[in-house]
Amino acid sequence: MSLSNKRMNRDKVDQHNKRIKLACSYGESCYRMNPAHFREFSHPHLESILDNYSGSGDYDIPERFSLQRNMIREQLDMMIQNKLYEGQRRGDLARKDSEDSKKDGGEPKTDKAGTSRSSDGKKKAQTTDEEQMSSRTHEQTDTRSSKTCGDKKILDSTYRPMVPPTRDPRSFLDVVVSPGGMLSKHAAAAPYHVFYTTIKDSKKTHNQKYSITLLEILDSSLGELKCSLQINFMVDAGWLLAHYYFAGYSAKKLTILYGEESAELRNISAKKPNVEAHQVKMATPFGKHHTKMMLLCYEDGSLRVVVSTANLYMDDWENRTQGLWLSPSCPQLPAESPSHSGESPTGFKRSLLDYLHHYRLPQLAVYVHRVQRCDFSHINVFLVCSVPGTHYSASWGFLRVGALLRAHCAVPPQETRSWPLIAQASSLGSYGKDPGSWLTGDFLHHFTKIKDQPQTLTPPPDLKLIYPSLENVKSSHDGLLGGGCLPYSAAVHVKQPWLKDFLYQWRALHSERDRAMPHIKSYTRVSPDNSRAAFYLLTSGNVSKAAWGVRNKDGGLRLMSYEAGVLFLPRFVINSDFFPLCPSSALRLPVPYDLPPQRYSPDMSPWVSDYLY
Repeated sequence: MSLSNKRMNRDKVDQHNKRIKLACSYGESCYRMNPAHFREFSHPHLESILDNYSGSGDYDIPERFSLQRNMIREQLDMMIQNKLYEGQRRGDLARKDSEDSKKDGGEPKTDKAGTSRSSDGKKKAQTTDEEQMSSRTHEQTDTRSSKTCGDKKILDSTYRPMVPPTRDPRSFLDVVVSPGGMLSKHAAAAPYHVFYTTIKDSKKTHNQKYSITLLEILDSSLGELKCSLQINFMVDAGWLLAHYYFAGYSAKKLTILYGEESAELRNISAKKPNVEAHQVKMATPFGKHHTKMMLLCYEDGSLRVVVSTANLYMDDWENRTQGLWLSPSCPQLPAESPSHSGESPTGFKRSLLDYLHHYRLPQLAVYVHRVQRCDFSHINVFLVCSVPGTHYSASWGFLRVGALLRAHCAVPPQETRSWPLIAQASSLGSYGKDPGSWLTGDFLHHFTKIKDQPQTLTPPPDLKLIYPSLENVKSSHDGLLGGGCLPYSAAVHVKQPWLKDFLYQWRALHSERDRAMPHIKSYTRVSPDNSRAAFYLLTSGNVSKAAWGVRNKDGGLRLMSYEAGVLFLPRFVINSDFFPLCPSSALRLPVPYDLPPQRYSPDMSPWVSDYLY
């Protein structure tokens, strides 16, 4: 058989394969990003857009897809990059250009200005919508695209250039750190990468190596953002977007999942097409979408994860103590790597994907795909989450905490009673008429598990609850208003007077946060001499049944809220059995409050939100 006949037969086979490709059963609702899915199934709504795509500029996406616009752009880019669909018009143009090129000796046609022309004689689009939005960066953007990735401008039509702010951030923000230094600050925070929010009225915190502002998290030294996902409870859209503006990211794609009702966020895409927001509705009023997390996706394909305790509005970032974990950069995997590769020793990647999948939202497809395509192998913390529902595996809530501690916590069995659990929170729950029904029952039991658990029944360790007293709040930077982040109510407290036996004050003199009321939530176990810690859990979850779960009669764990935290275990972070707490240690665990905790005096009472009214 001649070579030409072989080619003819292969072309026929290819055409036959194209004809028998089945249409995706999800139709226009498909949110998949896996190239294998697109090789197997056709997507007529996407293919029709590519049929009319000129090869540069933005896609002509029909108005009926306005809520899916960003996701569709990502799907189209993926199809082009993986050569999954040539497109009828683009194929015809390519063949015509090839013929014209041969006729003209291989030189493309140009007009007098030197602009490349297509076969119909019309000029190709010179600018994208994003370039028109910021003409100041147009020339710089073209140079970047051609220098760094050749045809990237055609392949990635979603590139949005940075837009330098025209206003000084000090006109809007009280604490502004000079830009460009966050990468080195992050490196200096290894191996924990734990930070605490800078306190506006505590000047000494402004220069601490572990203090941080939201603008620093968006600092360009960490990389140029391509898109980002903000998952939170309360979001002030104007305040958040101001930070993106001052960081130069006002045109970048931003997705917001939020819990608390917000009229401003409900229709934000109409005013800000690059921003999409979705309210996560809860099945019960006792449950909250309480997670505070960020996925920061960069132009080089890498990603960072932020797990935080702070809502996204001004008060939470000024005079309140908040905690954050900012991950190291997770680089893009090689193209040939399977999506399950790049896992960490802690299983962080799988845990993050499990959490994101629980939302079942098409808006998250882009971020799920990015997580799948990144390398998390150097992440040294465990992701600990809660999601609403009844669960029978040790994947969520206090079952997740207990399983990890049972496998890795190195507290000696003979000493376990003398290592108290310190639970520090910004709110307390309703625990019942006696502590054993939940607080010193299931909760304490799972949070004090150890590797070599004694087989005999032994009394549990002490529980110390750090929660501000009325006196602590009165002396705060904001006076009684400092208690605005502490929503424990008098109606609940009057039903559990026994709780006072477990309460300890908020004292944080060593970190200069004694007068910054804690919205942070953290859990640890410390040695009798307060020199070592067995673990450290930084989380959005308060000491409540909604956050950590309640056992059903059939053994299932019932959870009502979304929560997220990171668990630090010494063997994975510093290759030791315990974290040092001594100030002189180079690897000291940066706990924000003073140790040992100080018990309430007899005349003290816990702060309740009723004092504000």
